[in-house]
Parts: sequence; structure tokens; C-alpha cells
Amino acid sequence: MKKKITIVLLFALLVYIIIGLKNDLKITRYDYRNSNIPAAFDGYKILQISDLHCKSFGSEQSELIRKIHSCQPDIIVFTGDIVDSEHSSVKPVYDLVAGLDRQYPIYYVTGNHELEPATADMYNDMLDIFQSYGVVLLDDQKVSLEKDEETIFLYGQQFRSHYVADYLEQVDETAFNILLFHGSNFFDIIAPFHYDLVFSGHLHGGVIRLPLLGGLLSPDITFFPDYDKGMYTRSGSTLIVSAGLGNTNLPRFYNDPEIVLVTLHTSPSER
Repeated sequence: MKKKITIVLLFALLVYIIIGLKNDLKITRYDYRNSNIPAAFDGYKILQISDLHCKSFGSEQSELIRKIHSCQPDIIVFTGDIVDSEHSSVKPVYDLVAGLDRQYPIYYVTGNHELEPATADMYNDMLDIFQSYGVVLLDDQKVSLEKDEETIFLYGQQFRSHYVADYLEQVDETAFNILLFHGSNFFDIIAPFHYDLVFSGHLHGGVIRLPLLGGLLSPDITFFPDYDKGMYTRSGSTLIVSAGLGNTNLPRFYNDPEIVLVTLHTSPSER
């Protein structure tokens, strides 16, 4: 009898592991409300892609591209770690950008992997692709997004692990301001600058996700990292963290790769 119970338990554990490693690509949707959003931007859709790490989804990124098209975004933001030194080809990045074929404005900020010396060639190849297809590098830059003569502002910051606050701008709090910055773990530093909405990635959703506890590990093996996945609010600023798409050192476990779709709504803030 004990042997049968042991076999059943081992089988159940095997099924649990197989399901946890399945990793289907999904779309995570958020509705964001803020009275600073101009009326023209009510219903405006921002699609976030983070931490691709040169991973492919279907032939020539067909699955990923199909899901992006299904969202009908107004803009797409890439929040870093699109390439890394563990891969030798930027073809997955080319397939994605070429497949989207300039149908959406795309803005990009670097992650930590792009800035590693070992990634320099991959990073430069990626920038060439981005330039060819009109992807805007927004490191330490700001652009205005206009619709029906109304404006919101999009800021981007290059990834840094030190002195992050020294490079952040004080924003006009009467306007609606969005920041792209790869490292969600720096939100405590970013929040006091009062960007309305911040898009980040970096922590891969905690890599291994546990029921009720959330993410177990950061990619650098920090246990139970803060701001690993989801929506957070601090000091009047809202952070959206993507669990990302690709892997680095460890496989995802009960942590599906995701693209994030945020729909803006003009209404009093619920924060």
C-alpha cells in the first residue's frame, strides 16, 4: 500500500512539474485610470514587451506577432533585455520588428544585458535593425505623444544600477507622464519623482512562482524579490511590471511568458 501511495505521489509531482514548465504565451491586461489623462487618450492602448532574450514564439515570431495584432495597440514599448550574450543571433528580434512592419510606433530602452561588454555586438546589430524599422531608442530622452491636439509625455531612462535618481527628471505634475525603465526593483527610488505610470521588467516574474507567495527568485538569485510582476502604487506613481518573455539562467515555473496591454482611461484616479 505504501508503495502505491508513493507511486501516486511521484506521478502527481511529475504532472505538477510538467504543467508548471509548460509556459504558454499570454496577454496580461490592465486598465489604468487617471484624471490627468487627456480626453483624446481615453482608451489609448500601450503594449509592453520586456525581457525577450532572443526567444522565438512560432516560426518567424508568428505567435507573438499574432497576439500583438489582436491587441490593436496605439504604441508598443520595449523595456529592455531584448538581446543578451547567451545567444548568438538577433534573428528573433529581426523577425519580430520586421513582422510588425512599422504598423505601430515602437519605443525602446536598454536593460542590463544589452549594456554588458559581451553583448556589444548583439546590441549593435539590434540597433541597426531598430533604425531600419523606425524603432525609437529612448535612453535618457523624452518624446511627446499627440492625439487630436492633446499631449502626453513619454520618458525613457537607460538602465543603471547606481545613481538612478541622478538621471530622473522632475515632471510637470499637471501633465500625464510615463516612464520606461528596465529595473522594477528601483521603484522605491523612482516613485518620488511622480511619473504617473512606469513600465518595467527585469525580474522575470520571480522566475519560479509559488501559490500565494508570488515570485521566488530574481535572475540574480535574490529570494522573494519586490515588484516582481503586476501593478503597484507608491507615492502617487503606478508601476506596471512585466514578467517578460524569455529566460536566462533558470526555466520559468508556473510563470507564463507575457506581453502586457495597458488601456488608459480618463477618470478620477482610483489609486
